[in-house]
Amino acid sequence: MWLIEKRGRSLFIKWRAAFVFPIFLIFLGLTISTLFSADLLVSAGIWKGWFMAPWLFFIVFLDSVKNQKQIRDILIALTISGGGVAVIGLWYWFFDDLTYDGRLKAFYLSPNHLAMYLTPILILGFGLWGFLKDSWQKLLLLVVSCLLLVVIYLTYSHGAWLGLIVALGFFVGIRCHPERSEGSRRFIVFATGSFASLRMTIIIISFIALAITLLIFSQLQTEKFQNILNFSRSSLESRLIIWRTAIEIIKTTPHNFLWGVGPGLFQRYYLAYQPKFKPYLEWAASQPHNLFLAFWLQTGLIGLIGFILLLIWFFSRFKLEQLHWSSSEFQNCSNGAAPISRFLSAAMVYILIHGLVDTTYWKNDLAIIFWLIIALASITARLSYSQKTNNLLGAREGAK
Repeated sequence: MWLIEKRGRSLFIKWRAAFVFPIFLIFLGLTISTLFSADLLVSAGIWKGWFMAPWLFFIVFLDSVKNQKQIRDILIALTISGGGVAVIGLWYWFFDDLTYDGRLKAFYLSPNHLAMYLTPILILGFGLWGFLKDSWQKLLLLVVSCLLLVVIYLTYSHGAWLGLIVALGFFVGIRCHPERSEGSRRFIVFATGSFASLRMTIIIISFIALAITLLIFSQLQTEKFQNILNFSRSSLESRLIIWRTAIEIIKTTPHNFLWGVGPGLFQRYYLAYQPKFKPYLEWAASQPHNLFLAFWLQTGLIGLIGFILLLIWFFSRFKLEQLHWSSSEFQNCSNGAAPISRFLSAAMVYILIHGLVDTTYWKNDLAIIFWLIIALASITARLSYSQKTNNLLGAREGAK
């Protein structure tokens, strides 16, 4: 028992400290890219607004949030924010204030931006179910979740739909089950938490399959979907040109490969490379529509490596759950900090999947949500570890 506790504490401390280095690499790459930028004013503004301000928020958040009640209050505030945006979005839809192709963007720059803000909130809002006790509270949360789903649908953001479906599939797939090993019960947690009922798992998988089918059939006759099928002036074709241009910019000079082009300057280079890729289907592309290309071009290779290492750190916390803790601690996977980490994982999966076709970080509010998820991952791991340690100590004292 003592060896298990010692090993667990050692791994936890190393994991908690490991996120400092990736953040330092992102800061270093971002700063170098900003200093070598062709427009220091623009790049410095993004350096401050999309990184330094969220990092200060991240530091204060880590220091301030100490318990699950505070986590609950944060999720409530986040869900209220998303619900408010959804109501405003429906107001725009009711008065037919839409884009030229009939998509809802409300007061955001584009429908995709609206979807990128609301979808992580929808996923994290589901984490409130474990905290709410009264039926009216759960009913209210259900209403807000439905509003969010409706608005996300009305954005007709295929990237958001795909990201949400994959995130839900990931959420269903993460399982927690016991295995016996040499007389002791060991819980190997592939992610965090599980569905105890196979029937519930089948129901949710069926729901996801039905949702995919309904989405496809609802879009079959739309111009946007037909363009994708015909590969004619579709958003996918536009993105392919943008990605090819971004890769060409990276390959052009060692400077671009190592240090990037500077935060906020992608569109300037994108337009300069127009003669190489005719015809351009998108004349305004402020971002390369790919999360990883965006980090490479605007924080350099160092910043991209830091971002990837941060993601590895985030998902490597699952290894912390593979310790030899008492099986009684996992008999009810709906208690403690573990369930929240399931929703955090699903939200990050959404960000990464949608980030393959869009930039789900490079905006003020999106940056705040990203670092909120990172901070909550660290805090929930700390709370979960503390709870497990206390349970082990209590079991030891009881044995005496």
